[in-house]
Amino acid sequence: MTNHSMAKNLIVFLIALVLGIGGTLYIIRINLATLLVTEIESPLDFDETLVHIESKAKEIGWKVPRKWKANFQKNFNKIVGKDIGPMRLLKMCEPFIAADLLISDENKYLSVMMPCTFAVYQKSDGKVYVAMMNLKLVGMALGGDVVPAMEKAWPDMLKMVKFN
Repeated sequence: MTNHSMAKNLIVFLIALVLGIGGTLYIIRINLATLLVTEIESPLDFDETLVHIESKAKEIGWKVPRKWKANFQKNFNKIVGKDIGPMRLLKMCEPFIAADLLISDENKYLSVMMPCTFAVYQKSDGKVYVAMMNLKLVGMALGGDVVPAMEKAWPDMLKMVKFN
């Protein structure tokens, strides 16, 4: 093979590599929101959805303190005078998973993601939705002790939003 053909092959390879990496990054970027946050349509009305998630959480041993509930609709209406529609956040915790993670100094930064949060809201189409972080993906991204913890928490969260 001549130097000219080797250089030509190298250029073609580098162009293909750059296009492949660029294409992959573009696809990740446009899909990132749906990868990080899971949105599920609820067949129940707004209040029934809140009750359903909370009761499922308690059934499987999660803690849902009353003080961890946030009424975004009420708060935004009061503070900025805008009605964003029905929206509440349910914050809950599986205390054993959380404690096992947070006991280590290397994992204390994870407290920023705790407690786990479910957003329940009604869109202008009248339908009720539940959104939650995809903890399985977060665990994979962070690695280490987070992986097994999120592998325990994620199936529980999916049970809470199973409506049938």
